[in-house]
Amino acid sequence: MSIQRRTLGFLAIGLAVWSLMATLTTLYYYSLYSETRRTFDELKSLAINANLLLDYGNGTSKWHNLTAIAGSTVFETLLMVTKNVSYKSSAYGVFVSAIDGVQNVAETPTSGRAWLWYWWNPPSSKWTDLMKASDAYILKPNDSITWRYESYSYSF
Repeated sequence: MSIQRRTLGFLAIGLAVWSLMATLTTLYYYSLYSETRRTFDELKSLAINANLLLDYGNGTSKWHNLTAIAGSTVFETLLMVTKNVSYKSSAYGVFVSAIDGVQNVAETPTSGRAWLWYWWNPPSSKWTDLMKASDAYILKPNDSITWRYESYSYSF
């Protein structure tokens, strides 16, 4: 009888230890879940919606509706939709020279074809050149941006 009692005692202790370990493990993972959920909610509040149009100048265009981190620039959103971008950085900002293999072409010293970006101005319903480098304009919620491969010319 004492062997049965001892066995039952060990089983009871084992069950209590298992119950305690399961409870502690559950509390640990619940605290991790709660912390992750708080972090996710914080990051979600930092996200903005934006639209980006790539117009290749030959009738081909691609819309990208994306979620960007608040504080992202036009250039950073371009890199979010395609990694195939050639560019140069200077004191005046980033100059994009090719997107998806479509390269800028200088036909004369004052004319050619190049990638230029524009912002959609809702009040005027027009694409607007903000006269800023693409890494200088910070997107706002629901901004629409286009990169267009188009002809340019200027005179001195």
